[in-house]
Amino acid sequence: MKTQYHVIIVGSGIAGLSAAATLAGHGLDILIIDESGHTGGQLLRKTRLKPSYFPKFESDLMKSKGFDLVRTINKDPDIDCLFNAQVLGIFKERRLLVHIENIKTHGKQNSEKIFEVQAENLILATGAREKYLPFKGWTLPGVMSLGSAQILMKSYGVLPAHNTLIAGTSPLMMVLASEILGNRGKVIALLDENSMIKKLTFLPLIKNHWSKLLEGAFYTSRMFLNRVPMLQGYRVIQASGNKGFESAIMAKTTPQGDVIPGTEARFFAGALTVGYGFAPNLELPVQAGCNLEYQKNNGGWVVKVDETLESSCRSVYAAGEITGIAGAKKSFIQGKLTAMSILKKMDKINAGNRKKIFKDEVQRLLSLNRQQTEYASFLNHLCQVPTSAYAAIPDETMICRCEEITMGTIKKNIQQGFDTISSLKKATRCGMGRCQGRICGPVIFDIITALTQKNPGSIGCSLSRAPVKNVNIKAFLNS
Repeated sequence: MKTQYHVIIVGSGIAGLSAAATLAGHGLDILIIDESGHTGGQLLRKTRLKPSYFPKFESDLMKSKGFDLVRTINKDPDIDCLFNAQVLGIFKERRLLVHIENIKTHGKQNSEKIFEVQAENLILATGAREKYLPFKGWTLPGVMSLGSAQILMKSYGVLPAHNTLIAGTSPLMMVLASEILGNRGKVIALLDENSMIKKLTFLPLIKNHWSKLLEGAFYTSRMFLNRVPMLQGYRVIQASGNKGFESAIMAKTTPQGDVIPGTEARFFAGALTVGYGFAPNLELPVQAGCNLEYQKNNGGWVVKVDETLESSCRSVYAAGEITGIAGAKKSFIQGKLTAMSILKKMDKINAGNRKKIFKDEVQRLLSLNRQQTEYASFLNHLCQVPTSAYAAIPDETMICRCEEITMGTIKKNIQQGFDTISSLKKATRCGMGRCQGRICGPVIFDIITALTQKNPGSIGCSLSRAPVKNVNIKAFLNS
């Protein structure tokens, strides 16, 4: 480990890997920092242990590209990778405060340590997390996010349950269902809140995004072959069970998102997985001082960047989901673009024909990036939950699980004038618990929007201060 690097990349998902692979071979000292124990983010997690029905077909083409990027990075001696490490803060002149676990020194195992490292150029590729629509019983054991269920299988070889119920608006629903079937589990039903009419808005985008159509056809055919019921226009309104999840009540919804009385149906399963799209991980960009802007079509609050993907902070770049939720392909493109912007700034491109090739490649990537903006608009429209759904959350439903703040408490305080993220946080302590608002933050933002009908941009987003994640005081003592 050095104390200074030409480039530091925070996040080793597709965006971070793409940037690192593009920078490789140019004589730059590069450091990749990731809080997980592997490269590739959620997309490249360890593959399932049991054989698939289609072992020779990979539905997601970005996975194979991702593994190619990992191989490229592993061959470059100038690239250092730091895993199981968290960036706790970003300070002036791009100084990073890093917390790392399981350090070995002189043959002995030390639990954790904190140190500082500085970047001449910093690329933030911190990805996204799932969003939720709270309902009665959503805190029961056995109710989990789609991504959590994936981690259980990919990293630990454990099914969410023998029988799993899947619901929400997320494109991950079919992916998860396919992975459960591949691990010889059973999917009770796949309940999609979106209607077919809403999905057909994808048709004008087929020309530039045909691979997504093939991917969707692959997952749909797998559901049919395994006789998985696929119901559209249904929403979870309650989960029940004694010591854990046992059943869920679903109800049909109108195109406007209102529950239709009398359409309730109960489904029994061992686990319920839900997902309602994604929210960018903005804690580090906010703490670093990067300007944000609200873009509904890109998933809400995102980092504001110029054409080179440089943020408002000098030499701090943003790539991937934190500039807009659009999936792995956009992350791959933006990772390359940020790297090429840095190479140009550092004068690493020789004159002559190579310079022209470089310029042509940048223009091609910019065009592809604009195409991904089209797909982002469709994806976020598909995942979007109607405001009426948030307004209809029962008062007794827990919203902030860490601080045990209910919907009724939030409603009461909004009515009293605490109708921004920061003011509601001060009034109720919502978002001030162990997760620091990572679970409830996006939900509370949508609740305020639904109840006040205010311009989302005026509601604001959560502030973030160092350390952006919980850390044991022992780590500071060991440093």
